[in-house]
Amino acid sequence: MVNEEHLTILKQGVSIWNTWRIKNRGVKPDIQDANFRGANLSGADLRWVNLENADLRGANLIDSNLCKAHLSKAKLSNCELKDANLSGAALRWANLENVDLTGANLNETDFQKANLTEAILSKTQALGTNFIGANLTGVCIKDWNINNLTILDDVICDYIYLQQSQQERRPSVGIFAPGEFTKLFQKAQKTVDLIFSNGIDWQAFLTSFQKLQVECGSEELTIQAIENKNDGAFVIRVNVPAHADKAEIEKYLKREYELALVALEEKYQVQLQGRDEQIEIYRKQSTDLTEIVKLLASRATYDLRNSQIGGSLINAETVNADQIGGNIHNNDA
Repeated sequence: MVNEEHLTILKQGVSIWNTWRIKNRGVKPDIQDANFRGANLSGADLRWVNLENADLRGANLIDSNLCKAHLSKAKLSNCELKDANLSGAALRWANLENVDLTGANLNETDFQKANLTEAILSKTQALGTNFIGANLTGVCIKDWNINNLTILDDVICDYIYLQQSQQERRPSVGIFAPGEFTKLFQKAQKTVDLIFSNGIDWQAFLTSFQKLQVECGSEELTIQAIENKNDGAFVIRVNVPAHADKAEIEKYLKREYELALVALEEKYQVQLQGRDEQIEIYRKQSTDLTEIVKLLASRATYDLRNSQIGGSLINAETVNADQIGGNIHNNDA
């Protein structure tokens, strides 16, 4: 049951409450079932507080610290939570419908079975966050940050938005098939994400990737996904063996890519007799996602019989593959 003393102190205002928390650091307040609907709790120190089943609908919780708070079954719909610290908080079965969590710290937060319908998760940190069975229909995930420990199993999601103000709906038509959201956004536990901020030369990347495959001698080195970020940047996600040193693989690939790029630049300078305009045209063509397909198609001597290319093409911007693998052999070499 709610601790009436704790409840009375919080109702006196955030300043008095925070001062009391400083003087009573060992106390974990219990204000479960309390009604703070529409209350101004901005900046409140709510760490470790038991707010189970509390009514916080429409409350102002901006800049509040809810780290490790217990909010299971709490009602938080339409409350303000921008930049709030919810790291490690328990929000199982909580109602966060239409909540603006822009910039919030959600690392290791437990949202199991929570209702996050139409919530804004823009720029949130959700590393190691548990979304098992949560309803994410209509959420905005612009620039959210998740990792391979973020759990999206059994998520309920008909559609999402990639931009705020309900812009860039995905899928643009219809709804996700059951489990499709999880397949699209769940990060594999054994991947290296390579970011190319200023476009990519696919031939240079293919050269560096083949060298890595030879160096490692592993069939587990495969391309999982290629994503065009629409601002000239590309992200290539590479599956690696469980025992692999991801940092070393990333360093190796980037180093070999730069070396291959320099070699190709020299080759193009000679072939094009230093014509900068044609070199620039080539560079622009190389940032087109279709160029990697053209490159492979033009190499008739590549043996791709052991490769598998699966998954789906989403608006021609993201290639998600179950596996792009096998060995690529150049029979002319």
